[in-house]
Amino acid sequence: MIRMFDEQMNEVDLSKYGLMAKSFRPSSLPPEHITDNVPGRPGLIRNGTELGPRKCEVDFRVKGTNFNTHSLYRSKLFDLFDPTKLYYIVQEEQVGKRWPVIVSSEWTPERINSAASKFTVPVETYDLPYAESINTSLTPQTFDTPWWQLGMGLIAEDTPYTFNSSSFRVHNPGNVVVNPFYCEMEITIQAVCSSYIELVNETTGDKWRYDGSLTSSDTVKLGFKAKKNNLSIYRLTNREVITLMPGWNNFKVNGTSSIQNIEFAFRFYYKG
Repeated sequence: MIRMFDEQMNEVDLSKYGLMAKSFRPSSLPPEHITDNVPGRPGLIRNGTELGPRKCEVDFRVKGTNFNTHSLYRSKLFDLFDPTKLYYIVQEEQVGKRWPVIVSSEWTPERINSAASKFTVPVETYDLPYAESINTSLTPQTFDTPWWQLGMGLIAEDTPYTFNSSSFRVHNPGNVVVNPFYCEMEITIQAVCSSYIELVNETTGDKWRYDGSLTSSDTVKLGFKAKKNNLSIYRLTNREVITLMPGWNNFKVNGTSSIQNIEFAFRFYYKG
C-alpha cells in the first residue's frame, strides 16, 4: 500500500479521489559520469560522478460508481497530480522513509471498464535522489514512536545526539553522507570560550572553527553557515562545514572552558 502526503506532511485522503495506490517503483541511482576524452589515448579519463534526479513510477487505479462519477474523479486527479506540487510518497513496507517527488511528465488514464481506469504517474525526486527519514535524530527511538522501521540502520546501542563533553561520537544510521550544503542538518552549540572554538569530526577530518568569544548565554547554530544569537558569524569562521559519514563519527571540541550543550539535529538519508 502507498500513502501520499503534502509538503506539510498532511496525508492525502486518496479515497476522496476514488483512488487506490497499487505500487511505487523507484529507479536505481542515476549516474552522470564526468569524463574527458584525450585524442590518441584509449578509453576515457574519469573525473567523478554526479547523481541526477531519480525517475520513479506510481501505479494507481481509480474507480467510480458509474461512468459519470468516474469522469468527475478523473477531473479531480488532474488537480491532485499538479506537476508544480511537491508530495511525499511513503510505502507501507518501509513506513519510516519518505520520497519527496514531483510529477515529471504527462500521464493518461486507461479505461478498464465504464467505471474504472488504471494509470501510472511518472515522478522524479524533488531535490536529492534519496529517500529520507520522516523522523529526525531528535525523535526518541522507541517502539511506541511512529515512523520507525527495520532496515533504517538503527542499532540497539544507545545513540544520543545531545552532548556536554569535549569528546563524543554521533551515529548516522543512513547510508548517505549528511552534508549541510544540501541535507537537512543543524548543530546547536552552547559553550564558553575566550578566543576560539573548534568542532572537529575526527572520522571525516572536517574542522569548523570560530575565532571569537562565547558566554553561557550565547547560542551558535551551525549548518551551511553559522549564526550566533541569530546573527551571522560566517566571516569569523574558517568557512568550513561539518559532515557525517554513515555509521559512527568521532568528535572533539577544542578551545572551550565549559560546554553546556551540543545538539545534532538531522534527517537520515537512504539510497533506497
